[in-house]
Amino acid sequence: MSTPLTCPISLAEFDASVTHIDKAVTLPPAAYTDTDFYEFERAAVFDRSWLCVGRLDEIPNEGDFFTTTLPGEEKVIVTRGRSNEVHVISAVCQHRGMCVTAPVKRDRSSWRVEPGEQRGNTRTFRCPYHWWTYGLDGQLLGAPDMSHREDFTRSDFRLPALSTELWNGFIFANFDADAEPLGPSLVKATDLLANYHLEDMVSTPRDVLQDLPFNWKLMVENFMEGYHNDRLHHDLYDLGQGDNPGVETLTSGHMSFEFKPGSGVIAGWGRTAHRDRGLNPTQRGLFPPIETLTDEERWHMCYVCVPPSLLLGVSTDSAFWFVVTPTAAGTLTLSMSFVFPRATTEMRLFDQIFRQHVAGVDLFNDEDLPANIATQIGLQSRFAPRGPLAKGDLFLAQFNLWLLERYRAAEKG
Repeated sequence: MSTPLTCPISLAEFDASVTHIDKAVTLPPAAYTDTDFYEFERAAVFDRSWLCVGRLDEIPNEGDFFTTTLPGEEKVIVTRGRSNEVHVISAVCQHRGMCVTAPVKRDRSSWRVEPGEQRGNTRTFRCPYHWWTYGLDGQLLGAPDMSHREDFTRSDFRLPALSTELWNGFIFANFDADAEPLGPSLVKATDLLANYHLEDMVSTPRDVLQDLPFNWKLMVENFMEGYHNDRLHHDLYDLGQGDNPGVETLTSGHMSFEFKPGSGVIAGWGRTAHRDRGLNPTQRGLFPPIETLTDEERWHMCYVCVPPSLLLGVSTDSAFWFVVTPTAAGTLTLSMSFVFPRATTEMRLFDQIFRQHVAGVDLFNDEDLPANIATQIGLQSRFAPRGPLAKGDLFLAQFNLWLLERYRAAEKG
């Protein structure tokens, strides 16, 4: 049983956001701007949910690791252990609290700047300060000059470990040791994506955008809702009727799973105006389609949210994914990568074509991110609305339900 939390906004105010789509309204503006609410939400949602930290193919070999920062400025290390197991462990040395992966010998001009994320391969992690040494699983292996302490037992001072789970090649971690398993709550998305074989795909290097000036929920909402697609992206988007008049598409907001209490995923798909559609000006995929897809799937694009942190867009030749990490009520860090079948990455001209592929997706990001920033500005106004949700906002209503489940659970403890 967790310690009950108190939401600074009455939970009754959220009821109007989780009713039927024909009556639902947006969340209270303070849910995007208020510092006290952000601290509640971080504890109620991010401290108790499965958070995506990266991909398994980022640590393919024993001893591979990378570091990342989770909400609350928690530095963690993601490692591939000696028996091929995956660990997510705190990077904080249990002696004096130094980050064990932090580089010490740095140029003087960078001393005041927090060191960036680290990647590499190692057998152990040795804290630079006093040389306490830890294994890939976080166990303390050595601590110099501690023999005088009769009460000192190495097993008592391991690096704290987070619960860990894998899904479709993605690595998830949870601060809550008693959390329910993630996999059973994602069954519908697992079935939807089965023929894409995401677990076998290869990731491209991540692009990380720091200090984006908007609330994390705006990123999730913008990614999932279809209402804006043929409006904000009117000169880019063809997931409307296109060559298929009368066919339901993602822009209608209808092609989604029914969201039920306890679900860990919000997902939808749509039939595109072109077979093997690509997110680029040609409107066609630039790479060969995934060989295991059915003909019907080659007319689909899928959008999947594993809240609160993973956003996944899947097309017929690849997928792209975001990890959303809030840093304050009005800021977040956003990391993005693509995944491709290994055979695609081995194509002779992959790097050249990939640059065009990225440029196509950037056309959308260059409209979406400024829209999110402008929305955050508006939500700080005394005139900020609780606007009515449109049919194409169906995913927002589902996301609101997911959030309110966590808010209520946190108040109960």
